[in-house]
Amino acid sequence: MTDDIEHRAALLLAALRAEGQAEYPTDAAVTARAAQAAALAGRAVLQVHDADHAQAVRLGWPAGNAPNEDHLGSQLPSPLSRVIRLVFAVCLRAAWPDPSLPPYPGHVFDADLVAQTCLDLGARTDRIAAALDRVLPGHGLIVGTGAQSYLGPAVAALPGPVKAALRRGHHLLPRLASDSAQPRAEAPVSPPADLTAPDQAPPSSNLQVARSLVTALETAHGPLTVREVGALADPGTRAQVEEILAGMGRCLVRTPSGTWTTGYPDAVAAELSAAGVGALSSAERAVLALVLVHTVALPRALGRHTHDQWDSRRHPVTVTELARNRALAQTVIRQALRTLSAAGMVDTAGPGNFVPGPALQRLSPARVSALWEDLIIAGRPDGHLARAILERRAAEEAAPAHRESP
Repeated sequence: MTDDIEHRAALLLAALRAEGQAEYPTDAAVTARAAQAAALAGRAVLQVHDADHAQAVRLGWPAGNAPNEDHLGSQLPSPLSRVIRLVFAVCLRAAWPDPSLPPYPGHVFDADLVAQTCLDLGARTDRIAAALDRVLPGHGLIVGTGAQSYLGPAVAALPGPVKAALRRGHHLLPRLASDSAQPRAEAPVSPPADLTAPDQAPPSSNLQVARSLVTALETAHGPLTVREVGALADPGTRAQVEEILAGMGRCLVRTPSGTWTTGYPDAVAAELSAAGVGALSSAERAVLALVLVHTVALPRALGRHTHDQWDSRRHPVTVTELARNRALAQTVIRQALRTLSAAGMVDTAGPGNFVPGPALQRLSPARVSALWEDLIIAGRPDGHLARAILERRAAEEAAPAHRESP
């Protein structure tokens, strides 16, 4: 019974990693175990309310544990674009007029007034609409539509230093064009509740080191070098990091180039995939496949490289080249690339040049092989090799469950 609770708690935390938010568990024991595992990793489990006012959970950062340049250096995650930051700044100012109060849940605001304000400040209409309709809601930073918009639960999970910086710079946030007409109704949600029990004793120095490593590995833009995570050379520290990650439904990954990152264990990845957690749309999958074909598979077939990893930056592809696949319009390709870039699955190598993203280096060897097989099936589904792959996979699915993952 205990093993089942730990497994479900790890899956919950893995789902939070994949989607940012998950439905509030009905089993209190699972919630408690997830909160314990998160606390061990230096995180906090927050109870919030989603767009439909249902209870949900997110991961937050306790004071002093949030990632910063000391943790990550040049591997800090890529920030949102300038236009998206502008739109969010206006939303934040509209919903949070008093910096002496917590920003979340804040007040209801009118997204149409936000759009007009950003337009007056020089932003393009299409970029503003994308931010309000897709990007900011996708990140959980705002919810609602039109005059009934308000800050999203991701604001509740912002690290303490970020909230402090926003409070200090509150006077710099752009005001709505008609701020005086803005209603001050409270947002129809309640403040977040921290479900994580406080540590009974200060963490040991060894645990602090392990937490710092987990934070760096989990939040860095890409894999970290041996120098950046030198403490992993100690077997005891590495074992403690692996234990912490296992409780979060994650695992330590050593890349072929010798760098370190984290990923999902194969069994966890399979369960999340079967549940549709973190799944890409059909258009996003198609665009990702095209990027990988152009940047890795075709160059390898032409003898330009011999490795089988998805981390090549030497052969970028442009939107024009991707659009030669006439089944996908350029607008669809560009939108998919934005989503894939935000997820770290696609990166840029100069303006307009796309390459595989750092998230693909988090894949296990089994997942790397499966991705190659998927491209074979997609490229020639009626070929002999594709049929052999499909038959083998069907046989594996029919085999007894609970086998050990590679």
